Amino acid sequence: MNSLVKSYGKGLTGIFLALTAVWIALLIVLPQARMIERAFTYVDRSGDAATLSLEIDRAYTRVFDIDTDLRDLRAQLQAGQEAGQAAGGAPAGGLPSPSLVPSPSLTPSPSLTPSPSLTPSPSLPSPAAPSPGVAPSPFAPPQQAALPLEEVEGRIVALEEEKAGLQGRIAELEAIEAETTKTAGISESYSAKNFTNMSELHFRIFLSTIFYALCVTLLSFVVCYPVAYAAATAKSANKVALMMLGLIIPYAINELLRIFSWVMILEKQGILNGVLDALGLIDMQAGEGIRFVASNGAVFTVMVYAYVLFMVFPIYNTIETLDKNQIEAARDLGSSTWRIHWRVVLPHAKPGIAVGAIMTFMLSAGSIAVPEIVGRGLHPDWFAQVIYRRFFEAGSWNEGAAYSLALLVACIAFILVNMAVFRVGIRDIAK
Repeated sequence: MNSLVKSYGKGLTGIFLALTAVWIALLIVLPQARMIERAFTYVDRSGDAATLSLEIDRAYTRVFDIDTDLRDLRAQLQAGQEAGQAAGGAPAGGLPSPSLVPSPSLTPSPSLTPSPSLTPSPSLPSPAAPSPGVAPSPFAPPQQAALPLEEVEGRIVALEEEKAGLQGRIAELEAIEAETTKTAGISESYSAKNFTNMSELHFRIFLSTIFYALCVTLLSFVVCYPVAYAAATAKSANKVALMMLGLIIPYAINELLRIFSWVMILEKQGILNGVLDALGLIDMQAGEGIRFVASNGAVFTVMVYAYVLFMVFPIYNTIETLDKNQIEAARDLGSSTWRIHWRVVLPHAKPGIAVGAIMTFMLSAGSIAVPEIVGRGLHPDWFAQVIYRRFFEAGSWNEGAAYSLALLVACIAFILVNMAVFRVGIRDIAK
């Protein structure tokens, strides 16, 4: 504080502090307080409105499950067609099929009085029931028996028809709900039901996202540590400047454009498959090619590229403060390169590694642009996508706030565990 007053005077220092306080209050404290309040506010729709809300929620859950089944079936169909093209004909075998559970008929609740034009639609599984055809994840069950291509195509058509019917049904129910709520009203109370009502599917996606974010963080460290060490120990200032310039220049481009550039590289007709075709490893004219975007590996790659600076710079800043004579002394005493890094460099770089891991984990866990753009619908969903749907598709802002708060708590827990593992405090991280 005294240094600020000496440098800028009391007037400018007061303005700076006032703007900082307003910024913290308006952009951090108040939004977080509002999110916490909504997360613990349970909206109870009484009577007909409650039944309608339950039906609508089940309908959205079933549509989500159908999208997951369609993603699996289309990927299997594409794999079978490509295999058939490679063999010069249709494949003889079948394809793995997700378990599809036919839905019995659903009749509206006796307490409801739907319009004459409203017809019963297929019932929907309870959110608490196991979800059919969940996309592959570390927590998903193994797939079932194989099916021929014709049956896979038939199931795709049936699921698309069911999805279209459900979407029409949702629109009708929401219109009835709006009219019912005007007369019956809704009641709000503070409760933890927004958390406890989380479906099994959403909980599995939540756990998967934490696992995926850890993978991205680990991969970022493996990629960025050698770069940071090379830059910190480079003897030529020009070499360091060129390395840093090479890292920073791509960030002059909009993040979405960087993501789309990776899509063009990893798509089936993309640059990477073009290189493999030029090397003679595949024949793109014959329909061969690997759709790299249809996996979480592609998402991990793009996230590592998108957040590389957040891991490189903290590690670089800490290694740069290391006395290089320690490295030379360890080398003169006969230590191997691995032992030098393990006993000298890494212990000194712990604060930088902790900061890089925290920033990379939080950014990847909360990212929605990368999993939405890279192979959308071709890989398991991330929890940020579920949160987006709760807010803007299901219209359940309180549940969306609860899901967001759950993800925030997971990130805070990761920060605390990270600080305990690296044995660093807030002051070490701030340095």
